[in-house]
Amino acid sequence: MKFFNSMQKNLSFADVVASIKYFIKANPDCQYRIAVGTDSQVKGRYTCFATGIHVHRIGRGAWCCVTKVIENKRYKNLNEKISRETLMTYELVYMLNEQLMDAICDFAAKNKNFDCKLEAHIDIGTKGETRTLIREMVGYFEGIGIDAKIKPDSFAASSYANRYSKKFKAG
Repeated sequence: MKFFNSMQKNLSFADVVASIKYFIKANPDCQYRIAVGTDSQVKGRYTCFATGIHVHRIGRGAWCCVTKVIENKRYKNLNEKISRETLMTYELVYMLNEQLMDAICDFAAKNKNFDCKLEAHIDIGTKGETRTLIREMVGYFEGIGIDAKIKPDSFAASSYANRYSKKFKAG
């Protein structure tokens, strides 16, 4: 899995974790929100999934990156497509939680104003066809104690990842 943003290319997952720690270490006495979300677009017989990681230093900027996966499959069933997006988000949230937990606890012990929340952003909402999937998709994250956000609060999926899922060449 390779990640990129406007300044960096070919980042490994270890590079992403190091970048997040570096970003927080630069100003550890702040509040942070780490949001992960996936969006997808179907083009021809291909589906492009983009998963974004958005690290927001509340009121003081952000660091972001994205990874893309193009599958040689046309997802026709909305439930299947949303389930695949949610699974990709879940896997990345779980990995980040494992890799960042010690560092987050360390920052919290040393900085009285430090606060960091890890969120899953799901590209579903109370309007439209996806409303019937809310309980099921949010349930994935409740089991591991992660907040799950849906539209209009799921910007990592519905805005950031969406921008990159649209940029791909099918075939």
